[in-house]
Amino acid sequence: MKTQQLLLSGAILAALTACSGGGIDLNVSTVDNSVSTGGGGGTGGSVNPCASYQVAGGSEVRRGNYDGRNCTYSSQFVGLNNPLAVNVTIPTLSSGGVHIFQDSVVVGRNVNTGAAPASGTGPTLTIEPGNTLAFADSADYVLVNRGSRLNANGTASQPIVFTSFADAVSNTAGANDVSQWGGIVINGNGITSNCTDAQRTSNACHVLSEGQPSNYGGNDAADNSGTLRFVIVKHTGFEVAPNDELNGITFNAVGSGTTLENVQVYSTFDDGFEFFGGSVNARNLIALYVRDDALDFTDGYNGTITNALVIQWRTEGNHCIELDNVGSGRFSAATPTTPVTRPVVNNMTCIMSAQPLGTHGLSRGAIVRLGGQIELNNSIFFTPYGDTVNAGTPNNPCLILESDQTVSGANAGTTRVTNTVFACGETLVTSPAIGGQAADLWLRGQGTATFNVRNQLLSPTTTPALSTLNLLEGATSTTPANRTFYTRTPIAQITAGSPAAALFTGSGLPSQIGAVTQTLDWTTPWAFGLRAANADAPLWFAQ
Repeated sequence: MKTQQLLLSGAILAALTACSGGGIDLNVSTVDNSVSTGGGGGTGGSVNPCASYQVAGGSEVRRGNYDGRNCTYSSQFVGLNNPLAVNVTIPTLSSGGVHIFQDSVVVGRNVNTGAAPASGTGPTLTIEPGNTLAFADSADYVLVNRGSRLNANGTASQPIVFTSFADAVSNTAGANDVSQWGGIVINGNGITSNCTDAQRTSNACHVLSEGQPSNYGGNDAADNSGTLRFVIVKHTGFEVAPNDELNGITFNAVGSGTTLENVQVYSTFDDGFEFFGGSVNARNLIALYVRDDALDFTDGYNGTITNALVIQWRTEGNHCIELDNVGSGRFSAATPTTPVTRPVVNNMTCIMSAQPLGTHGLSRGAIVRLGGQIELNNSIFFTPYGDTVNAGTPNNPCLILESDQTVSGANAGTTRVTNTVFACGETLVTSPAIGGQAADLWLRGQGTATFNVRNQLLSPTTTPALSTLNLLEGATSTTPANRTFYTRTPIAQITAGSPAAALFTGSGLPSQIGAVTQTLDWTTPWAFGLRAANADAPLWFAQ
């Protein structure tokens, strides 16, 4: 059941009827020289509550068109070739309506030579709580250029939603449809290994982004590209440029001054959250039904992710974490690229697909390649919901370490794992071997790898697999309705004598493992698709 049933106005219905292929042309004027107050809560008539701005250096006011419920903005208001040059606020509509965009939303100007605008010197797009932004054309997306900011400050009761016209307005989107619009791209002035120190200090760092041509990168590790708080991004991944499908949200060299809390991507064809360099930290991320990689790190990203819930789609999903030090085309075994990509991931729950092979490849937990490193703590990688298909599948591992450089980091302890449970068709695959010892001994902290502490390797083939794990609330029952994504807390609640209990002995115990517990459920009520009250369909493993 849709959570928002929005009625189409006569104008929109007429436009849909006349439209054939491509995008939706609502043919609205955005020039408004009336005395309308433009405040939120308008009811029609002379009051237009849509977003508006005065063109820089002139008297012209541009404003969205209000049909009594929804606001529609043409490319004259904002577009790929008409970026916002001044601060704009998207107001909350008392009508409960949607802000519909007929073109991409571009904030600030792109610079590809010389000095890029410094953090905070460009325009800011502010979105008030409870708003839904819908994109009428599948090739449209949100692009925030360097120096500009996106401030989307939702609340737990009023999240901000970015989605497609089919989802929010015409209600024709399927529950798990993808590629209905592009997604969000944020270009920052942070550090990326795609540039040298000399390029950064001479204002010559201009890395080409995915999507339509735009650039990112700089020398400001504390770059502030805005705030995303209680934000949901749905149905993304359209090919906005040839052979280039965008992600849910792409963070290009976004710095640590940016706030990223309680953010969800839902049903996206490519990656969920992709980090190309930068050092932005994130708390409370949800990647639900991402068809490729849920969290993708590369090009020198250094930041901390705390509480990340990843649930792959029943038959689709590649990695919960894909981590490359650099892109394969720039990799050199002889000369490591710096800064090294090394995220810290605390409290992840990774629930893998019920089918090992999908469109984007094999369903797997985390892969670290090309000299990348990771610190992984207090997490759970779990495949038994698909155990009838995945049990014993050699290509369904929880963790993969590839390349000599990557394994060197594992030997040195710069890649380390603590307090983490693995229950997959195969636990750990390395090439080459780690320190001449069996991979599982390294993961258990035996031999030379004493920096790995209290990791537990469980077999999903044990019958019943779910009761053996005994960490997911309700997972001790084979009844699908009892299957869930919560992990038990406190740790003392784990059944005494179970295989997992040995993980939590001694001093320094974590307060929880995994991303979400029932006693500390940060996903409610705002997150989409996790519970019947706010979903189009039940979770696939609970059916």
